[in-house]
Amino acid sequence: SQWIVPDRIPIPEDQLTISFARASGAGGQNVNKVNTKVELRFHLPTATWIPQEVRDRLKSNESNRISQEGYMAISSQEHRTQLNNRKEALKKLEAILRVSWVRPKVRNMRKGLSKRTKENRKEMKRKNSLKKEGRRKVDF
Repeated sequence: SQWIVPDRIPIPEDQLTISFARASGAGGQNVNKVNTKVELRFHLPTATWIPQEVRDRLKSNESNRISQEGYMAISSQEHRTQLNNRKEALKKLEAILRVSWVRPKVRNMRKGLSKRTKENRKEMKRKNSLKKEGRRKVDF
C-alpha cells in the first residue's frame, strides 16, 4: 500500500484538552487581565486518530513536548486573542503531525567491491601497465 501524507489532517477537537492562561511578554495592561495563552494537550498513546507508526515517530521526534504520562503539549501566545492563539496552536499541531507523517527513507549501507569487480580492475591495471611500458625510453 502507498503511504501518502494527507493535505489536511483532521484533528478531533473533542479529544484535545484546551486550557488558557495569562501570556507573558508585550501587551500592556491587556496581558495582565486576559487569558490569551493557549495550551493544547492530548494523550498520545490513546490518540487513535493518529496512525500507530506516526505516533511512534512523534514519540521519538518530539520527545521534548511529551510528558512522562504520555501527554503531548503545544502552546501558543503569539497573538492578543484566544481565538487566534487557538488557531495557531492547531496549526502548530498539524505541522508537527505532517513532519512525523512522512516515512523516513530506507538507506542502504554501501558494501565493498565484489570479487568480479576487483578482478576486472586488476586486469585493466595490467593492460594499462603494459601499454605504458611501451612508452618508456629504450636502453641500447
